[in-house]
Amino acid sequence: RNLAREGEAYLRARGHQITAGRLYLCHFLGMEGAAQVLAAPGSTQLSAVLGSAVIQANPFLTGKTASYVMDWAERKMGQKVARVATDAGQQTTTTTEIRQTSPEFEKYKQALTALISSVQNTL
Repeated sequence: RNLAREGEAYLRARGHQITAGRLYLCHFLGMEGAAQVLAAPGSTQLSAVLGSAVIQANPFLTGKTASYVMDWAERKMGQKVARVATDAGQQTTTTTEIRQTSPEFEKYKQALTALISSVQNTL
């Protein structure tokens, strides 16, 4: 829970809105990696933002863009993601794979959801 609070403070200090997906990006990519992705234009290749070592460690990110990983994190945390218009004016559709999550992840998700709820109540 402390890491989620630190991630929240880190992203807020850089002008980012807080969502469960963005906090998950802090967990997944580290705070600096999450901030870099969130600051990048959506069409930017992740390899250009995060470097090849991150892509090699997470091969499913090969060829993906900043907007892809932001949407992926939001979906992973149970948030609905709207269709996004591409540069060509076409809409892209994403497919969500449904699978059972571990009890540890569910506890982490509940802690993030509680933190976001407590922050939203203060706004």
